[in-house]
Amino acid sequence: MMNVCALKRPLEQPSVAGVAALLCTFAAVALPTIIRCLVDNHVTGIAFSPYLPFVLLTAVFVGWKHAALAALISAAVADLLFIDPRFEPLAGPTDAFGILIFLLCATLIITLVQATRLALQGRPTTKRGDGQTGIIFSLESGQAWASWAGSGCPVRLGPESEVAEMMHDFLAQLELGKRLNGGRLP
Repeated sequence: MMNVCALKRPLEQPSVAGVAALLCTFAAVALPTIIRCLVDNHVTGIAFSPYLPFVLLTAVFVGWKHAALAALISAAVADLLFIDPRFEPLAGPTDAFGILIFLLCATLIITLVQATRLALQGRPTTKRGDGQTGIIFSLESGQAWASWAGSGCPVRLGPESEVAEMMHDFLAQLELGKRLNGGRLP
């Protein structure tokens, strides 16, 4: 159950911001550049490929603006370091075509992540007609879970025995509160 939620949370809102976001953006360019340098003597024709997963990770964890920046810088770095003739920007049609395809793929990745993020943020929370939130309790492998109508992502409450005891205590406190307040809730 929690695997989907672990993936959903960063998509709802980027989890890295501020200076850490800039460091992540730098790492999203530096790490694939290092990886590509390590295989440079053995592999050819994949100047841009190592950068694509890092554009995806940046889009998910940092946001679309930083992912776009990482993609643009990655395109320039890959062109200068890994496409012959090296250290000459846009030296020929191969460079331009490779950069165009890479930026198109990066744009599609960033757009897909952002569209998913916007779809998750725009999901309305459905309520039952009587004004209740529709909390759903369930058990799985001895663990109690709670979810809300329309959320689709359950929250683990704890072991069944502990949760049952806490719920029993909560209901007893509600009854006591009603009795002390003349039959109505505080």
